[in-house]
Amino acid sequence: MPQVADVLRRIGPALTTELIAELAKDGVSLDAARQRIARANDNIKRLAGLRFPHNARFLYLEDQFGDKKNWQALERVFRDHGKSYWSAVASLKARGGIYPRRLIDGVCGSPAARARQLSPQRIIERLTAINLLEEIYDDATSETYVKFRPHQYGSDSVAQVRARFVAENVVLHGMKEWFRRIGFGSFNKIRVRGEGDAPVVSSVTWDLSAPSYARPLVRPSTKGIKPGFIVCDVNLRDVLGEEAVGAFVRKHDLASAPLNVAPIMPFLIADGFTGKAFGLARARGILATTTSHLFGEDIAKALRDLITLLTDTGATASVNPDHVERVLNNLTRIEGAANNLRGALFEIIVGSLVKDVEGGFLRSGEKWRDYETGRTAETDVLLDRPSDTGPLVIECKAKIPGARVNLDEARKWRHDRVPLLHKIFKTDSRLSGKHVTFELWTNGPIAADALEWLTNYPPSKDYSVNWRDGDAIKSYVDRATSSAIRRAMSEHYFHHPLAKIAAQAARDAGARQ
Repeated sequence: MPQVADVLRRIGPALTTELIAELAKDGVSLDAARQRIARANDNIKRLAGLRFPHNARFLYLEDQFGDKKNWQALERVFRDHGKSYWSAVASLKARGGIYPRRLIDGVCGSPAARARQLSPQRIIERLTAINLLEEIYDDATSETYVKFRPHQYGSDSVAQVRARFVAENVVLHGMKEWFRRIGFGSFNKIRVRGEGDAPVVSSVTWDLSAPSYARPLVRPSTKGIKPGFIVCDVNLRDVLGEEAVGAFVRKHDLASAPLNVAPIMPFLIADGFTGKAFGLARARGILATTTSHLFGEDIAKALRDLITLLTDTGATASVNPDHVERVLNNLTRIEGAANNLRGALFEIIVGSLVKDVEGGFLRSGEKWRDYETGRTAETDVLLDRPSDTGPLVIECKAKIPGARVNLDEARKWRHDRVPLLHKIFKTDSRLSGKHVTFELWTNGPIAADALEWLTNYPPSKDYSVNWRDGDAIKSYVDRATSSAIRRAMSEHYFHHPLAKIAAQAARDAGARQ
């Protein structure tokens, strides 16, 4: 008669209920099958911390744990018997296998506080306990990420995640302004991820949410009209497949399940969908659409180009500033996008600028590690200048109109980052022995107390330190030979909002005449 180990060797890791069914096929009674599983030897392991319907457990042989078939079997079990886990895994895979910890609730798609439902926190804890997920801290961005741990899954780089976030935020702010203009969402109550209160509806977290008083969504109540909701998720990583759309469908179903919840209209935005994924979305009432359908193909392409630029800044931006200018000009046509783009592209334009003015070899967005302490740091712009003046390292601080570099930012750069990078550079074969200049660049002003602190900071004999505010950078821009760089800087970084309004008013007056 077959033993439990024989069945596991034949079919792979499985639930106890599946093993009982397999043993029954071989003529073992159900009671005998249960007893054999209960008396299984130490070579047969039970996955700790996860229980499934009917108190079933996931069993595997000791030598099966951690291999590709083990994780595939577990995903199958999640899909058939543990939807909360499956949804989190499917959504994280669609996001590139890595996501910021502070926003992971939206990826899990489960309600934060509801009876008989696993919360996002509990899901992450349990998947981490079985070594499917892990948390990593990125010192350069001061951000904690949740990612797949098994190498079979793979995961995108932090740079790729950050690049997509910028592009997705452009889309989210475009949707926010569109909802405002047509009155679809309550004007001052539209919430976007990462900004203020989380966009939560029915205890489920989204990328964007808003109450809506559109007639099909409202309901009467004892207190008057009760608004419905619009919710939106954006994923620009790739063409979305059935699993990703299925996870979003489940997320919406969970949010809409309580009887007292007003109607929720769901939007899912991507660069594209497979045919089956789009069919699933339509069949389940999901408003699935692409960036090209929303904004036109020019802007959709500009969003893809933006992700490429931010992922590979030094290679692309330094050789083609016209391309950067086109991306900026296209995307700033989306209302609300300018502030998101200003910071993200500032280091690219600064890198192009200094290379244009001084020549040399440009490297941007590089990570460096101090192997003595394990600390890491990132260089926004590093220019190996062709002369004997030594490398130039620039820390970029793009500011919205009215904002300025404050004292905390100045201290972190001068007292922490500069000495750390200098220490790392001394052990680098390319930079060791060279006199490095560290500079802080901002398109706005530097606060008076920050400027005083920087001025009084003791100088170093081993390296040089300097800083440039908006006025100083304007003078530097005048030295650029590239008209595209000069236009990008003047239009998007030094154009005061009041002057822009006045210029637009003058153009409107001219048009009326």
